[in-house]
Amino acid sequence: MSFRRTFKYRLYPSKQQQATIDTQLNLCRVLYNEILSVKKETFEQSHQSLSRIDLNKCLLYYNQYIPELKQVHSQVKQDISDRIDKAFRNMYARIRRGEEKVGYPRYKGKGRYNSMGYPQSGYQILPNHKLKISKIGDINIKLHRPIKGDIKTLTITRTATNKYYASFSCYCEDELTKPKSTIKKKSVGIDVGLNSFLTTSEDLQIASPQFYRNAESKLANLQRRQSRQKLGSNHYKNSKHKIALVHEKIKHQRLDFTHKLSHYFIENYSHVGIEDLNIKGMVRNHNLSKSILDSGWGMFYNQLQYKAEYADSEVTKVNRFYPSTKTCSECGKLNNMPLHKRTYRCECGNVMDRDHNAAVNIDNESLRLTEMGQALPEYDGDVGEPQTQELMSMNHEATS
Repeated sequence: MSFRRTFKYRLYPSKQQQATIDTQLNLCRVLYNEILSVKKETFEQSHQSLSRIDLNKCLLYYNQYIPELKQVHSQVKQDISDRIDKAFRNMYARIRRGEEKVGYPRYKGKGRYNSMGYPQSGYQILPNHKLKISKIGDINIKLHRPIKGDIKTLTITRTATNKYYASFSCYCEDELTKPKSTIKKKSVGIDVGLNSFLTTSEDLQIASPQFYRNAESKLANLQRRQSRQKLGSNHYKNSKHKIALVHEKIKHQRLDFTHKLSHYFIENYSHVGIEDLNIKGMVRNHNLSKSILDSGWGMFYNQLQYKAEYADSEVTKVNRFYPSTKTCSECGKLNNMPLHKRTYRCECGNVMDRDHNAAVNIDNESLRLTEMGQALPEYDGDVGEPQTQELMSMNHEATS
């Protein structure tokens, strides 16, 4: 069995190469809008949806209609039609699922097209720490780690802070991705929250870093200053760049925090139990959305799961309606837990922290599901509305 992994590296292009990449990205944006317009108008007039092959045929016409497109590699132009086709297929999938926002593909404004892909060819890694890209040149690349597996695609990305990255998508075999040590380790249950980022079944609490909250005042000052400046002026562009730098720092801080934390759990535990939280539904509550998104639960869960796939570990999700907070971890009895109670007390004599008790229950339930070979069973509705109670509990934690 093989895994799909992405290796991302920083590029250091010269000023001339930067100008070339920016010009090609803008041409890709123009071509994207043109092909999207053709697909949209064809459907409105004849009620026929153009396939990916039909969209690729349009490239022959636009190569003559827009001579500047000859500056862009053919693989990049084919990738544009593939992106449009994939965008519509994803939209149809959302319609079939009955989602409220189907997300119709939109036109790309100036500066809104920031990546271009090379699906098959057009690039070569040189031995002198350079990446040779067709019609751009030899770009300095920081190869901070070796590329493993067979390279399938290359994506050149430009960030809002004018940094450039190369992402190689590779297929890696099992022996390339598994760590050297595969010693069987213990299990742990994780209960996430807003008061603390997480609490484990071993009573380990990790404080919530609140990266965005800590940078809010700085962002507010920069955005207030930008609002008083003339749109498009040099001062406006400088303020925009400073704001982007703050957001980039927040992103990197959150990634660093979740990567280190997920690495710790995968390295030290062979089984991790987590809750199957409906994060997309929870952020609809405007009182909690900022705190939930700032915590990065979804990012942390995704990292746990993909790292466990090739590290001889297992991540089991417990049903979101499982009453982990109300259930006693010692005797299994259900007890009412008002929002102000932070200590769990049971008639059997069990006294422990509310989140610690929930984490122990999540660990026990995830192990039970693993042994039974099933996941996410249905629970009776007589335990109340767990998702609503969970939102209210987190709101209490965030405001207390």
